[in-house]
Amino acid sequence: MEHKKTYPPSWVVMQNNISECFKSMNIDEKRLLILASPIARTQAITEKDAIFITVDDFAKECGIQTRSAYVQLEAASKALIKRYFSYRNEKGKKVLSNWVIDCTYENGGISIRFPDIVLLMLTQFDKLNPYTKYKKNIVLNLKKDYSFDIYHLAKKYQAMGQFIMSLEDLNQELGLPTSYQDLSNLKKRVIVPSLTEITTSTDIDLCYENVKQGRSVVGFKFTVKEKPKPNVIETGRDPNTLDMFCKMSDSQISTYSSILSKVHSISDLAGNKDYQAFAVWISNILRDPKSVREETAKRIFKALRTETDFKG
Repeated sequence: MEHKKTYPPSWVVMQNNISECFKSMNIDEKRLLILASPIARTQAITEKDAIFITVDDFAKECGIQTRSAYVQLEAASKALIKRYFSYRNEKGKKVLSNWVIDCTYENGGISIRFPDIVLLMLTQFDKLNPYTKYKKNIVLNLKKDYSFDIYHLAKKYQAMGQFIMSLEDLNQELGLPTSYQDLSNLKKRVIVPSLTEITTSTDIDLCYENVKQGRSVVGFKFTVKEKPKPNVIETGRDPNTLDMFCKMSDSQISTYSSILSKVHSISDLAGNKDYQAFAVWISNILRDPKSVREETAKRIFKALRTETDFKG
């Protein structure tokens, strides 16, 4: 008999097929589902029961102003109640279902009732219902629409260390508008900002490189790595290494990783990465030198100190 997995309220756990519907939602709708996830799971909620999301919790958990939280919460619930999705029932028949049964607007928050099929995706996790889990406070740090979806994908494949997506699959997975079929626009507006935010604000480092067919880019290879737990630097390490590595602000990392991506002395480290992908990879190292071999980190920081105007 398979032991039923349980997770504390601080975790978000969702069946993987729920992410199929994430792609069309705005950021506040996603936040609503994320906040509802642990409540549904830990309180044995049925479709007869309402899940109450308070304005204060929504504001605090999502890092937004309380005065705007109710407006955003109400707008998100109104958008969510209009949405529907399809699935196959036990007889193989296609079924359309709404995400939400109803919403009741109360003083201090909103009560939402979800249909049983949605609650199932928020509470049942096994081999027949594959799922992805992550810390609630980490994912709610994200502010960009596509960061949510890419982070979910990265956590889904984290155990494998990497995953490849064709441009077609990525567009489908993220529900991207036609304007992002232009590769440079896709990288500039979606890939680089999302990966930078994920690496800066979450528990993983995420970088990418182009997948080519001939000269054409046909997809991306994403590399996922869990950030090491902070620990005390051993006193026995080379003191020159300690002097070389330094703490940098997010703004400095963004600026100097872009500069370093074009420095000739470390260009061999780029492999098949273009400048943008190489810059993201470098930013991960500037943020966490231990994420790569020490010799590689030394080369990056030596170039930072000798071939840029960085002072630190």
